[in-house]
Amino acid sequence: MPAPMTMIATTVFVRPDGPYLVTGDFALDARGAPRDDASVMLCRCGRSSNKPYCDGMHTHVGFIDAGMLPADCDSNDAIGAGRLMISPTPNGPLKCAGPLKVSGADGRICEFRDICLCRCGGSARKPFCDGTHKRIGFVG
Repeated sequence: MPAPMTMIATTVFVRPDGPYLVTGDFALDARGAPRDDASVMLCRCGRSSNKPYCDGMHTHVGFIDAGMLPADCDSNDAIGAGRLMISPTPNGPLKCAGPLKVSGADGRICEFRDICLCRCGGSARKPFCDGTHKRIGFVG
């Protein structure tokens, strides 16, 4: 008898001074074409020429962010299981619909359901969106 399938939680790893690494059970709706990948690197500096994907521009523009989660980062209770859908909103954040774990560069993990991640590089609450994209005129 085959072993039961284990649901792999989708995790967003916030890389210091770099992109998001997304792994697990997710679909990315980019440029109107949903994709299923085992993992993907997504831009969080706001400067990639291939948004929402990382093209390494963070190293050229000197993007600096330690990749830590905010001190007041609290997990939601009982996030449940299921597939995460990631949708870059026009000129705004990455909308993450479904359960996910966010892992800071220090290894601290918070669990969420239905959040928005910054992709303009300007949020004061990185990796979470705080609306800064509107003020700075982010295009992506």
